[in-house]
Amino acid sequence: MSGGSRAFARPLPGDGLVAQEGELSLVCAAPDAVTAPLVDALLTALQEVAEAGDDGAELVRRAARALAGRAGKRPPACAVAGPSGRSGLAVLVSGEAAARVMLADGDEVRVGGGPHGPSERTVEGPVASLELTLGGAGRAEPRLRLASGVVRGGGLRRAVRRPPAPPAARPVAPARPTTAERGPLPPTPVDGVPAAGAEDPPRERVSLIRRHPKRRPGGPQVLGVNCKNEHFNDPRAHYCAVCGISMLQLTLSPFHGPRPPLGVLLLDDGQTVPLEDDQLVGRRPDRAPEVAEGRAHPLRMTDAEESISRRHVLVRLEEWQVNVVDLGSANGTAVRAPGAADFVRLPADTPVELAPGATVRVGLTRTFRFESNRKV
Repeated sequence: MSGGSRAFARPLPGDGLVAQEGELSLVCAAPDAVTAPLVDALLTALQEVAEAGDDGAELVRRAARALAGRAGKRPPACAVAGPSGRSGLAVLVSGEAAARVMLADGDEVRVGGGPHGPSERTVEGPVASLELTLGGAGRAEPRLRLASGVVRGGGLRRAVRRPPAPPAARPVAPARPTTAERGPLPPTPVDGVPAAGAEDPPRERVSLIRRHPKRRPGGPQVLGVNCKNEHFNDPRAHYCAVCGISMLQLTLSPFHGPRPPLGVLLLDDGQTVPLEDDQLVGRRPDRAPEVAEGRAHPLRMTDAEESISRRHVLVRLEEWQVNVVDLGSANGTAVRAPGAADFVRLPADTPVELAPGATVRVGLTRTFRFESNRKV
């Protein structure tokens, strides 16, 4: 692996920076007067690691060292990734950036930045594809290719090249049996047509549909509209959440269809939870009646102070809206709106809508952030 590799990425539209050198990738928010030295340090690390022929683990170490100088400050939005080991991938995500790694078996791994510093992870492969994004990244243009250099963008998407498998040991041919041992020869096919009496060789079963056993075919039925490219959207949306096209000039015909995920929850420990169903957050959420009755998925959160109740807060999806409900917890739930400085404690058993970018504090110290490109 080196900077001379023929690998390439597809930039996603956006206002940040996207860089690619061989199998090494970087995305970061556009620099300003404060973050310019950090961005320059990350770009330099990317180039030097590629030129030295090092791997993604070394790029992650260099990026973590550069970010360590900003301890105590708001984590900048950036992410780096590159191969690690024979088939793995090393990833670092900071701030409001995110990484999505698709494995060859169809499983998906998501990594999000935390409020207290970057999240590092080595994803064991084999890895099929990688996506690094900043907030508000658009849809990839399939004609764009970036093999080496830096461009403007909101993220990147690329296939991950895996090293070829080692050649299999050549089997030793067994001794040829005699005519008496092998019996009469089978009928010989003519022009590719099996002769009478010949058995058909066993056929390999090939599926033309790539199945994901953990993924549901669709969410609950809700009223929505299609954009010009037939992406299902919130009827209130001004722009398509998938391709970004304007919905304002279209004649929209609402209909009921399966609701797509409404976004993700980014936990402060780096865990990422797609919002396809209600999430019951607590110290022992598996014992909550909502989970036992199948109305919510359990999301376990604990802290050293033991300030999180067993059944603490519910993230509830209603049509296209994401609400948060404190369930009468002992130490409360608080929400900090996007751009606000302070948390506001929620009244018990009262639904409050979450806006994309809002942060929820559970108990005294633990937090998660709601992110979504489905903005109205």
